[in-house]
Amino acid sequence: MVFTRIARVLGLAVFAGLCWLASVGFPPAAPLVVTAVVLVVLIGGGNVLRGRSPSGGSGATRRGS
Repeated sequence: MVFTRIARVLGLAVFAGLCWLASVGFPPAAPLVVTAVVLVVLIGGGNVLRGRSPSGGSGATRRGS
C-alpha cells in the first residue's frame, strides 16, 4: 500500500515534469506525454469493458477459450 502511494506520487511528478518540458518547447517530451495519456485511456477503457478482475478471475466469461 505504501509502495503504491509512492509510485503514484512519483508518477504524477514525472508526468508533471514532462508536461512542463512539452509546454516550454522541448520536442522529445511531447510524444511521451501523448503516449502516457493514451496508455491511461486504454487501461481505463479495458477496466470499463472487462471490470477490474484479472483475466482468469470471476469477470465476464469468454467464449471459445
